[in-house]
Amino acid sequence: MSIIKEQIKFLGNTMNLTFPISSNRTFLGYQQEIDNLTQFVSLDLVNPAVDVEERRVKYYGNNLNPIPLTFQFWKGTYATDFHKAGFTSAEISGISNNMLNSFFIVDCYDSPNPSTQRKIFRTYLTKLIGNDAYGNRIYTPTYNIGGSAINQLNYFYIPKWYLDVQTGTSVTAYLKFMFYNAKSGTTTSYYNNENNVTPINKTPELMYFKISIRLGDLTWQFVTTQNSIIAKQLINNAAFDKKVDATVVNSDNLAQNYPSGSSFNYQTGKYITV
Repeated sequence: MSIIKEQIKFLGNTMNLTFPISSNRTFLGYQQEIDNLTQFVSLDLVNPAVDVEERRVKYYGNNLNPIPLTFQFWKGTYATDFHKAGFTSAEISGISNNMLNSFFIVDCYDSPNPSTQRKIFRTYLTKLIGNDAYGNRIYTPTYNIGGSAINQLNYFYIPKWYLDVQTGTSVTAYLKFMFYNAKSGTTTSYYNNENNVTPINKTPELMYFKISIRLGDLTWQFVTTQNSIIAKQLINNAAFDKKVDATVVNSDNLAQNYPSGSSFNYQTGKYITV
């Protein structure tokens, strides 16, 4: 940025200095200077859009035995039950709008350290009510990943730039789960029940689910010693929940109310029936 210095003689009287946005020292007009300024500010404040190329990565052993992922809500006790999240039986079994508009959020990071981590991708689990192998409805938040079950988490779409910079045969990443409740307009966070042991439960890693991404055949799997993955609602942390909820913008999708009249009266500005 160039700096122009000028000396102004002060005569001892009242002086008002005006600094116009435009200057005759440049060939830019008012609008051009405004555009020039806002373009630089926009680049400083907003990251330019990037067309990200992705690779589909499937769950390892997709045709073998699935691993169940269970979400437990808290209301007095833990339970794998949408009732604990505040939904009624009619809303659950009838798949109401409250249920249809609720979903799980899955964020993937390269590290469990919030100070240095990078988010790799985000995906969603929106089909909360599914079917078992016999076609029966399942109204509980338990989802089989892999096997013959069709699940939104069987496949991840990972940016190519992330995969290209990796070396070796596999890379470790960390998943974090949240649930958006459309009925209450709030977000629930979960911790990894397997990590709820000392000293891990005293670190941020409590909130993460470790996975391994195999670079050779582009597959992924949970890194666990358990036969199932249990995600439990984080409780007794109102400050954290409030911080997460502050990132969510809720809006009502309301239908427009049309005028009831059939003719418009230009004198009154209202619709009338004739």
